[in-house]
Amino acid sequence: VVDGINGCIFSYGQTGSGKTFTMIGDTQNFEHRGVAPRALAHVFGEIAQRPEMDMRVTCTYMEIYNERIYDLLGDLGNSDARTDFTIAEDRNGKGTFVRGLTEVEVGSEEEALNLLFAGELGRTTAQHLLNRNSNRSHSIFTVYVAQRPKSGVSERVLTSKLNLVDLAGSERLKKTLEMSDGRVLDDTLKKESMCINQSLTYLEQCVVALSRKGTSHVPYRQSKLTNVLKDSLGGNCRTTMIACIWGESAHIEETVSTLRLASRMMRVKNKTHAVEILDPMQMIKKQERIIKELKQELLMHDALSERSGIVYDPFTPEQQEDIRTQVRKYIAATSVEDAEDALQIKSVRHMYEMCEQFKQIIKDIATDPTAMASGDGGEGRNAGDVAKALLDGDGLSPAGDEEKEGGTFVGREDKTGGFSIGRAADDSRPFSKGPISPVPGSPTKGTAPDMPLSPTMGGFDMAEVKTGPESDYDAKAEADYKADVAAAPDAEPDLEAVNGDKERAFSMYKLTLGKEINEQILSAKHSLKNLRGRAKAAASSVNASKIDIDDLAETLRQRQEDRAKFQKNEAKQGDDQIVEEEDFNMMKRLSAAKRNYRSAFKDLQSLRQEIAAYEREVESLKYELLTNFDTWFSSALANLAAGGSKSNTDLAELDDGEKFQVMEERRVLEDNPDALAFFHAQKTKKATLTQNSVALRQLHRNKRNL
Repeated sequence: VVDGINGCIFSYGQTGSGKTFTMIGDTQNFEHRGVAPRALAHVFGEIAQRPEMDMRVTCTYMEIYNERIYDLLGDLGNSDARTDFTIAEDRNGKGTFVRGLTEVEVGSEEEALNLLFAGELGRTTAQHLLNRNSNRSHSIFTVYVAQRPKSGVSERVLTSKLNLVDLAGSERLKKTLEMSDGRVLDDTLKKESMCINQSLTYLEQCVVALSRKGTSHVPYRQSKLTNVLKDSLGGNCRTTMIACIWGESAHIEETVSTLRLASRMMRVKNKTHAVEILDPMQMIKKQERIIKELKQELLMHDALSERSGIVYDPFTPEQQEDIRTQVRKYIAATSVEDAEDALQIKSVRHMYEMCEQFKQIIKDIATDPTAMASGDGGEGRNAGDVAKALLDGDGLSPAGDEEKEGGTFVGREDKTGGFSIGRAADDSRPFSKGPISPVPGSPTKGTAPDMPLSPTMGGFDMAEVKTGPESDYDAKAEADYKADVAAAPDAEPDLEAVNGDKERAFSMYKLTLGKEINEQILSAKHSLKNLRGRAKAAASSVNASKIDIDDLAETLRQRQEDRAKFQKNEAKQGDDQIVEEEDFNMMKRLSAAKRNYRSAFKDLQSLRQEIAAYEREVESLKYELLTNFDTWFSSALANLAAGGSKSNTDLAELDDGEKFQVMEERRVLEDNPDALAFFHAQKTKKATLTQNSVALRQLHRNKRNL
């Protein structure tokens, strides 16, 4: 299961043959624990040996009683238990599952055992002639494991599940319910026995169909049990069946029937493979990162190819209005030369946006027929009037009350070269506390108008340079840590002082035995912070150089266009092109800006490589620290079980109940250190049973009276 392969273990046999004892065992005795507690211990033991993986373990527990599904992890005090669960199939790793069951995430063996033992309290049991405490339902405890590397760089998630199934026993009414005089012991027991035998018969039919070659149909949907165990019986799963039999000749027929099913089960062949799914959130982050890198590559290519003004981010409303103005100029143009000057397509996205603005203008004219049909006074307009109306922004929408009153619409061009956003209230005030900064991209003296810069336009996104959280290194935290180290002894951490708590023990370990590695981690994080600061400055330099390149290239292009128009009007097309001194100086500045851009980009690339190297070093040190701590923690627990104990002074500070608990834990650790989680889960079960005894009796009574 920890390797990504689905697993299933179920016990099958006659009633009273020891199926529940095999699967669950004696919850009061660690040595007699069943397959399920041992399997949970193995799962979490394997997880502890893989600190480099991020494991998420969840559990569900259900029972199938009289062909109804009950949630054993639900509220014990809820007498009206829900039974309308549906069986679904998830092709993205989960397989067949019951939708709506309580799914609890667990982080340790003890938490998983608490769920297992609490669910056992809710199972339906009754007494008959062969068993004083016979389970009247099938139970399925499912453990789901999802794992991924802790580095977080991979979007692939390895999923698997383990089904621990305790089936109800097959019954013959004459052996379990009939008295010596032929009377039936209990009608409710008779109904339960019939449902149990029916579901087990359908289970045997599925096994027979799977064991035969060439069978095209397997009757999974005949019962809830076979439908839930569909992928465990004949799907992607390693399944183990435990045949439980009576050792008496009086039950030879049931024993032979059980062994026949076991022999058929051995002939079922399943092909297993690890199930990998893609985390959608990680995929989105990966695609966003790829898109960002491609945009940066395009921006760099455009800068080196002297293609200024190219935008790869979505157009802002101001940029869209600028394109709309160019389209109006194109419509109003009366000559081919003017039309060519009006439209200057810079990229495919720019062309698409122009087409979109054309469509919008046509829609505006369609909603206001007077823009084409008539003007003031009802007189018709010609094409020139319509073009002029489009160029002036007149007639594109019907005049409203605000315009009649001398106001302006939101988004309408005004005479100042900007856009109106509506009339502000007379008593309104600007929220800014400081002076208002100029609008990015507004025309300045000596330069051509430029479009506003988006967060990633013209250079590198500042967020992309931050390869890790700024909170990784904190000066105050480092100072507190050094103070603790100075006050802490150099001896081995006292595991008993933290009562075996692994998290607190890890904090002490970092101050003592793991002090050297932990200081290396802090030093590497400090270097990472400095490198990120330098990378941020380098990114700012790259952005500044890109802005200079765009401004100079746009200004130079505008001057060249103006000179070409002037020469065309003066009929000097045949004259040689003369570069003016101002243009020459501007070209030199443009070349210098490109050199600065290349240099800053090279520095940024170098810094990013150093940042990646330090991040790998930090991950390696963390892995070494965790591995050393796990090794020490395991040996320390063993040593504590062998002879470590609290001093008499520590015991004197505890009350009688706490002293008794400490003494019990010592006894358990001395006998077997692995039994501590089982011991705590056993005590939790006793407390749950004491607190919910009335609710449990009512729950069982309600289920059996349905």
